[in-house]
Amino acid sequence: MNRVMSLVLPCLGFCFGLGFGCSKPDVITPAQFTRDFVAAIRQADPKLKVEILHDLELKVTAPGGRESHAFLNNAYDGYKRDPAGKETVIHRFVVAGLEAYNAPEEKLDPTRIVPVIKDTAWLEETRQATVARGIDKPLESVHEDFAPGLVVLYAQDSPKTIRYLTPKDVQEAGLDRGRLRRLAVENLGKVLPQIQFRGTNGLYMVIAGGDYETSLLLVDSFWTNGRVQVKGDYVVSIPARGLLFVTGSADPEGVRRLKSVTEEALKQSSYRLTSDLFVYRGGKFQAFQPSVP
Repeated sequence: MNRVMSLVLPCLGFCFGLGFGCSKPDVITPAQFTRDFVAAIRQADPKLKVEILHDLELKVTAPGGRESHAFLNNAYDGYKRDPAGKETVIHRFVVAGLEAYNAPEEKLDPTRIVPVIKDTAWLEETRQATVARGIDKPLESVHEDFAPGLVVLYAQDSPKTIRYLTPKDVQEAGLDRGRLRRLAVENLGKVLPQIQFRGTNGLYMVIAGGDYETSLLLVDSFWTNGRVQVKGDYVVSIPARGLLFVTGSADPEGVRRLKSVTEEALKQSSYRLTSDLFVYRGGKFQAFQPSVP
């Protein structure tokens, strides 16, 4: 893993004081950012044909005729958080994009299917985006409900990209939809690096490579082996891809700090998920309603 598309932890300066914030220069418009992004792609790979469809939306055609649509919302969000680092942000997303645009299409490999946690809003946003592009039948994803406001999607992990599975993929591979989660969780255990923990005093950040930290919510053994010591039941937040914070339900100060960290991470992170907190009880995650202000 450790692909360029992985989330770069957003200046957390991790001490759980989380000193976010800095002075920012003026922010350019989405239209200008889109033009600057296109110029960077054309300079990096002149063989690609790049068209601006709308602000923050591109169509990229590779020499062989393969078309891809690129949405620059996450890149623009990252730029707005650090306008002085615009060139760095654009470079990071352009490099990631070039890998995807030029990557050959791969056949589905069941040994590389992994689970990905998304919020339910992501499904609707994806549907609306495909409709806006004039696609009569939006691309279907293979997903199932997980916890309030969250779904599990299934994807093929490769060194350069993460490709979400469609029902057609599953059918052609002869996979049993009812066993897909078990297969994906087993595969996840094979691709995750050694899991690390940062933090003190009852609030911890889980680090596992930057891509699939949120997917650890699906690994029951992780929550039953006692590796993380908290007061009460596990309470977690997943404000963005690659971010997983943990505290205890019987630790009011830990919960208060968890809420604060989650809110700040949402402001600073690309690939945002949710501000909701979840508690692990009875072998599953459910919505958690803290009693602290």
